[in-house]
Amino acid sequence: MTELEPDNPLWRFAIAFWASPGTETACLDLQRKGWSVTRILSACWLAISGQKYIGNEADTVTEWRTHVTESLRSARTFIPRNQPGTKSLRETIARSELEAERIELALTYQSLAETQQENAGMHGLEQLARTNLNGAAPKAALDPDTGRLLDALARHVVAFSTGKQGA
Repeated sequence: MTELEPDNPLWRFAIAFWASPGTETACLDLQRKGWSVTRILSACWLAISGQKYIGNEADTVTEWRTHVTESLRSARTFIPRNQPGTKSLRETIARSELEAERIELALTYQSLAETQQENAGMHGLEQLARTNLNGAAPKAALDPDTGRLLDALARHVVAFSTGKQGA
């Protein structure tokens, strides 16, 4: 196993893409529906890289998400917002959750680098982004609202790649 690289191209993409208009909201809406934001961001990054995301994930990534990232998120969301006695703890857990997500993305990047991704061929970027997002989907069926969120994210990928965010 190679050394983990927390500051990698996937992490840098995730930070920049997250800041683009509409991305955070769409990702968090999908997360509330049971989606993994790491899988969403990976699918979008691979689309911009011209690669298909087939949805396979290394056990180390899944285990990290299950045992660390999701546990921290659960603890953070359990603590009420703006409670004077627990505000500091909630903020500390939120920072730890972000660091756990960074490590999760580093594990994902490492896994993607070690496996050959399929070149997308002649797909247009929006179509490839939508295909990749479908590959990132949890096992649940896609409802119309989820479809709209995925379409919006695919458009965000195109806007991000062309530098036309918010246009």
